[in-house]
Parts: sequence; C-alpha cells; structure tokens
Amino acid sequence: MSSPKRRLRAAIAFAGLLLALPRPAAAGAWVPQPGDHYSIMGGSYFSSDSYYNSDGQRVPMWSGGQHEEKALYAYSEFGWKKNRSVVVGFPYVNVSHRLGASPDSGRSETGFGDLLFGLRFKLHQRTNALSFEADWRPPLGYNRNLAPRIGDGASSVVGKLLFGAPLGVSGFVELEGGYRAYTEKQAPANQVLIGGTVGIWMGESWLLAAHQDASLAQASSGRTYQALYIKTPDGRPWTTSEAAAGTTNSQVSIQTLGVTLLYRVDQHLDLVAGSTHTLSAMNAAHEDRFYVALAMRQTKLGPLQGFMGGRR
Repeated sequence: MSSPKRRLRAAIAFAGLLLALPRPAAAGAWVPQPGDHYSIMGGSYFSSDSYYNSDGQRVPMWSGGQHEEKALYAYSEFGWKKNRSVVVGFPYVNVSHRLGASPDSGRSETGFGDLLFGLRFKLHQRTNALSFEADWRPPLGYNRNLAPRIGDGASSVVGKLLFGAPLGVSGFVELEGGYRAYTEKQAPANQVLIGGTVGIWMGESWLLAAHQDASLAQASSGRTYQALYIKTPDGRPWTTSEAAAGTTNSQVSIQTLGVTLLYRVDQHLDLVAGSTHTLSAMNAAHEDRFYVALAMRQTKLGPLQGFMGGRR
C-alpha cells in the first residue's frame, strides 16, 4: 500500500474524533448551590489539511485533502442538591472531508453530535474546591458507519476529579484528571484525561485564561475502530475491510493548548472568545479551532472561584 493511500485512509478514519465540546468557559471544580445555574452557548470553527499518523508525525492529507468543521454548542450546569449538580451539553455540527483537490471529491454530514450528561459531586468547597464528576456521552442518532462522522461513534463513560483554588488576589487555577472508558466493542481505546486552567483578572471586567488538555490513549486490548462506508475518488466502494486493513489504529491521543478572553458585562452575562490548538496527537487531524460564546449565570460564587464566579 502506498504512503498517500495510508494518509488518506487514516485521515478519514480519525478526523471525526475531534468533535468534543470546546472549552471556552466550562464550569470547573466549584459546584453551584441548589437553584443556581450556569449556561454557555456558542459556535466554533476549524479547517485542517494535515493530520497526525499512528507514530505521532504530522503529515499532509493526501492530494490536497481537507477536513472542516462548523459547530454550534450548548453547555449547562444546574445546582440540584446541596452537594451535587447536573451537567448537560451537546453540539450541532456540520463536518466535511474532501478527499483531494476537487471540491466534489468528498462528503459532508450535519446533525447533533454526542450528548454530554453528567453529575458533579461536591467533596470539599471552601477557599479551595474538590469535586467528582461522572459523565455519560452517547451518540445522538447520527449514522456511525459514515465518514466523516459527527461524533465519536461510540458511547463512553467518564469519571474525573476536579480541583480549584484562588491564585493570589486576582486569579484562580483549576486541575482535573480522569478516565474515559468506551462501552462498545467497536470504539477507540480508552483514554486518560488530564487538564489545567489558569485564569487572571485584568481589572473588573476582563478575564484572560489559558488551558491545556490531554486525552492519552491506553492499550487498545484488541479493539477495532473501522466503520468506514464511503467511495474512493475514482468511484469504487471503500468498505470497512478494504479501507481499514493494516491501516487503522484505535489508539487516539490529543494534546491541546488554548486561550480564552472573557468580558464580564454584569453579574449575569459574559462574552467569550478564544481558540485551541493541537500540540501533539496520534491518529487525529490537526486542529486550530476558534470560538465565540455567550455565557449566562446565576450563582453565589466569588470571582476567584472559576468561570462561574461573580464579577470582581
């Protein structure tokens, strides 16, 4: 098999795995009280003509191929009980993949991606905060056998610990670590999840934050992830066995670095903009994602208690 064909097949197989919700200002370690809430709605975009192969090398997509994604997303957290909250999120995505230089050589897909439904439990919350979150991420009805997909194509469960603390008198830091386990046989390998955010207030209304995230694949244990049913540029059917044999790898790892700029209009409304960029990856497209969002909240948290906190 020629190198260009390997690049094309790997790119199609794994480009759809980058559809996780972006992190413009998601809630963190601090859990809202009963009746409080935090919601963010926005849009994101990225286009890529390169991907990272199974050796972690960044290479161009075959013959000028390109992957593009436009997404609208919503994320909400609601205070439910004294020590717990409910988390809900989902994206609406248009994703397209061009197989070569011709604009008619690929296909696109539009629809709801993967649901996020979670429960966050407060373990400790005073000056510092420690919480545990359990998430369920099922696909929302799209065709899992098409490429590019608009989600992971497989259900997963996530458990993670989140820690937050003030940073001096004008900022905060949040750290998280967890594990994603896929509940279906045909799925990517499970992943260790690591993330961190540092936010600094610049005056009363402006918050600048940097965040780094990593999802690191574990041993695949013989799993396969080979759901491809499309056509090649010359019109031949490109079935699972033909496209995937000897070329796919279910171990997907991604490390990103991002920056968020938040303007606090008042105690209940934020304007948010930012970007995330791939630092390194394996079996995934390169991502330079840009996003804008509107956040609404009603909480009793302070300005040094994460994105959900009040005005400084």
